[in-house]
Formats: sequence, structure tokens, C-alpha cells
Amino acid sequence: GRVVAEDRVVQVRGYTRTMIKTMQAQVQVPHFGYSDEYEVEGVINLRKRLLPLAEERGKRLTYMPIIIKALSVALEDFPEINSKLSQDHGSITYVGSHNVGIAVDSPAGLVVPNIKGLQNLSILEVASELARLSEAARTNSLKPADLEGGTITLSNVGAIGGTYTAPILMPGEACIGAMGAIERIPRYDADGTLVPTKVMRMSWSADHRLLAGATLARFSNRFKALLSDPSLMLLALR
Repeated sequence: GRVVAEDRVVQVRGYTRTMIKTMQAQVQVPHFGYSDEYEVEGVINLRKRLLPLAEERGKRLTYMPIIIKALSVALEDFPEINSKLSQDHGSITYVGSHNVGIAVDSPAGLVVPNIKGLQNLSILEVASELARLSEAARTNSLKPADLEGGTITLSNVGAIGGTYTAPILMPGEACIGAMGAIERIPRYDADGTLVPTKVMRMSWSADHRLLAGATLARFSNRFKALLSDPSLMLLALR
């Protein structure tokens, strides 16, 4: 006779249990979304130039540290993106430190450790901290401090595939961005010539109690400009 497949029951524990509670709580937050296409040739070219220098220093440089640093530079002009609403909804805190959470697919499920004080870190320092957190997530050795204190989150869903998505906010944060896959598509240049261009789709979700749509759009445009031409980040050097 036919073999009947049996159900399998797994207890919800650890990071998965925490994430379920977190996402359930976030249903109460009024989200709104904003999406756009970013030309990222500038990021790709900058990485090519920096790669030999990073390798000399024993660092693994992907696109992510450059993108994360650009996000921090954009936050300098839009502190409201890096804000928190108090529990009693009576006050708003504009957080000085840029603590950028990075969604990581670990063996225990989705975890979001954060890189703290990004405004004070170089691109190679970001790369080192990203590598540390990714390895800790892979080996289930993240510390509570790695998971606490985030102010904004980036999710690189494009590493798996896809274009646009609708990310859900992390608790206590006003904004989250999800990066789609980088694709080579035809675009018209200023002279009307069709040229192949590397494009990344970016999806944002934000807390409508804290942010207006126009604010998120302007912030996205600033971030977009920095990824198109990362040399603009030099203006933020102190």
C-alpha cells in the first residue's frame, strides 16, 4: 500500500522563538513602504579599486561594507530616520549612534545583529565587524550585546534572489531597508544611448508615526546618490 507521510513537530526555541514574538509585536506598528531602483556601478567600481588594498590587510571586502557605510553617511543628513518612539508614545529620541542591524540567515533562523557606532568606522572596520557578526551568527555564538541597541536595519535578500519586497520593522526602529539582487539591465544615458547598467532594487518600510513619506523618499535619494557615486562620501570626512 501507499506510505503515509508523517507529521513532524518541532519545539520553537532560541532565536526563532524570539523572532516570532518580535514580528507579532510589530504588527501593531503602522508601516508604509517606498521602493526605488539604484544604479550601483559606483559601488562595484570602488570595490574593484579597494580590493587589492583590503587583501593586503587581510580583510574580505564585499559590496556590503561600502553600502553600510554609505547608509551611515546618509543618516547624518536625516537624523529622524535614526529615531525611536518612547514606550508611552510621549517622546522621540534621535539616536546619535548609527547602529545598523544586518539580517543574517543563521542555522538557528533569522537573526539581526548590529554594527555599532558606524559613523566612527572606516569601510575596512565595517568589513571586519560584519565578518565577526556573520561568523558568530553561523556558529550560534552571538552575544546579547550584538543583538541589542539597533537603530536601523538592512536586509540583503538579493543575496538569495528577488527584486522588491516588503520588510517588517524591527522593534524600536523607525526604518528598515531590503536590497534586491544586483542585475545588469539596459538604460538610456544622458545622450540617449542604450547602455548596460548595474541596478539594485531597494525596498523600504518605515514607521508612519515617526516618518513622513517625503522624508523617507529624500533619505532614499541621498542614499541612492552615494551608491551611484561613493566619492560623495568624502564630503562627510572629518
